[in-house]
Amino acid sequence: MKEDGQQVKIKFISQATGQLGRQVTAEPYAMALYSFATALGFFIAAKIGVAASVMPVGIALFWPANAVLLAALLLRPAREWWCLAAAIVPAELCADMPTFSFTQALWFGGVNITEAVFAAALLRATAGAEFSFARLRNVALFGLLAVIVAAGMASLLGAAVYALTVGDKVAYWSLWRIWWFGDGLGLLIVTPVIHAWLSHGDKPFGQGSMRQLFELAALFAAIIAICVWVFSRQNAGEAPVMISPFVLLPLTVCAAIQFGIRGAGSANLIIGGIAVYFTVSHVGPFSLRDDLEATLDLQLYLAIVAFSSLGLAAFLQELRYHSEQKQILYLCIEAIDEGIMFTDARLPDNPIIYANPALERMTGFSFAEMQGKNPRILQGTDKQPFEMARLRKAITKGETVRALLRNYRKDGSLFWNSLTVSPVRNAKGELTHFIGIEHDVTSMKQAEEELRLAHDQLDQANRRLELRVRTRTRKLEEANRQLEILAATDPLTGAYNRRYFFMRAGVEVKRGIRYAHPVSLVALDIDFFKRINDVYGHAAGDKVLIELVLSVQATMRPSDILARFGGEEFVVLLPETDSGEAVNVAERIRLGIAALRVDAGQGVEISMTVSAGVATLTDAKDSIENLLKRADQAMYKAKDEGRNCLCTAAPFMVE
Repeated sequence: MKEDGQQVKIKFISQATGQLGRQVTAEPYAMALYSFATALGFFIAAKIGVAASVMPVGIALFWPANAVLLAALLLRPAREWWCLAAAIVPAELCADMPTFSFTQALWFGGVNITEAVFAAALLRATAGAEFSFARLRNVALFGLLAVIVAAGMASLLGAAVYALTVGDKVAYWSLWRIWWFGDGLGLLIVTPVIHAWLSHGDKPFGQGSMRQLFELAALFAAIIAICVWVFSRQNAGEAPVMISPFVLLPLTVCAAIQFGIRGAGSANLIIGGIAVYFTVSHVGPFSLRDDLEATLDLQLYLAIVAFSSLGLAAFLQELRYHSEQKQILYLCIEAIDEGIMFTDARLPDNPIIYANPALERMTGFSFAEMQGKNPRILQGTDKQPFEMARLRKAITKGETVRALLRNYRKDGSLFWNSLTVSPVRNAKGELTHFIGIEHDVTSMKQAEEELRLAHDQLDQANRRLELRVRTRTRKLEEANRQLEILAATDPLTGAYNRRYFFMRAGVEVKRGIRYAHPVSLVALDIDFFKRINDVYGHAAGDKVLIELVLSVQATMRPSDILARFGGEEFVVLLPETDSGEAVNVAERIRLGIAALRVDAGQGVEISMTVSAGVATLTDAKDSIENLLKRADQAMYKAKDEGRNCLCTAAPFMVE
């Protein structure tokens, strides 16, 4: 069954909350584990420093314990530092108690914690949260801030505690110097090793790891053998040949070159451990001098070897990193499907110094054919003045420019090149190169041209269609007008029919009533029309009707309305016309009809007369029906009075 959105949301939140809860629950256990491991490492390193590296003056020649704590602080987030520092206190007490009192051990623990925390804080503040010995700058910062500043300041406190509690005859500043060198040497030798092997960096061994492991084991074996040989000589000063401990320096350099920080740090630790052991045992190159001088000479030697090898390893690792970055950049440019071209702006004519494979495929020219030539080799004879002038102007000013150019391949075929040229400047801001990014947009231009042609064809088709529509519309409008005329007129005479008359007459009557304007109506009937049909035939009768309409229309105004009501009966509506003027109009119509002579064929002419009745709108309660009725009554009255005359209807009377 599918879950709805709300159920999925609740399920996701519950899963995320459960995962976060497990993470929060597991964090204290991880912190406790790290703290225990740090305390254990600190204890072991402190026991080595107290038991194996203590000179007769009572101060450790080589103190690796603080290096363990500093490495742990650099590897863990700052929020866990308090837990790591607290775990050190019992470890310090357990390591120091056989040699020092509880109070002395407590004081020494406070000094050691202060030194490590202060060094870690300085390194985090200057080098960032992700501190790494793989950078030469960080190695220098470590030497300055941890070995010199933090260890030096902590040695001031440590030497004071030692002088006040132990009361040895050695001068305070000598104690401070021995303490400082011992702490600093421990930090310099031990911290990089722990940090390098435990940090989340590259794997210790990559492809061919067994071979690298064998090489590392062989190198360490050689370092151990030579180091034992150099420092184990009982009477080194009386030997025929004086062996300098610096013969080990090439081996540390080899470790730095071959295995980076991990190799250099491990080699330093091996050399330091063996050198300290034999020197404490009063054997080796430094054993002929007194204890204080031997301590200082050995510390100085180990510091030189450790710092030089670490610096070299970091430097080489940075070189490898930058080389890899350049190689990756080169491979990326080679893999780009767009054409890439570099030109040297410092040389005459801005020649091409690089072209990637995509540009070779695009143009058909190999890089060897383009190298040393100006990019204009891609131009043809059909110059583009505007685009080329804009391109040259931007290049002269050292500005980025984009242009669409017609370029030609090696085989002479045209391709459209969407070109972007950008300047490249050095650290001083000086223009040194140009980079051109070229994109073949020929297919796009062809598609645009095809689309333009299709659009033009569509426009032409639309115009033809619009013309046909307009023509058909005009014909339809004309047909509609003809239909309207046919629907409104009498098909024989061309006069309006009864339906159209009532529609127009009703409007005129309402307007006359609203604005108190007179409206008159004339009713006409042809006298003895049946006799004309019987004597001359219906065709002659039709011709008589047509001529009558033409005669009446000749006397009408545009606003007057003539309609055929029956076979030979007609009405004329006269808007804006009072009774007297209507009588005059009716009389003119009667006389005009009486004067007509209609050709019936074979030399026969037909004359006719009409009887007319006139009625005028006189009251607001009058209507077109009443008006027609009164005009019709007046017309019949004219017939009764002898025909070929007109009569006027009585005014409308309200019953």
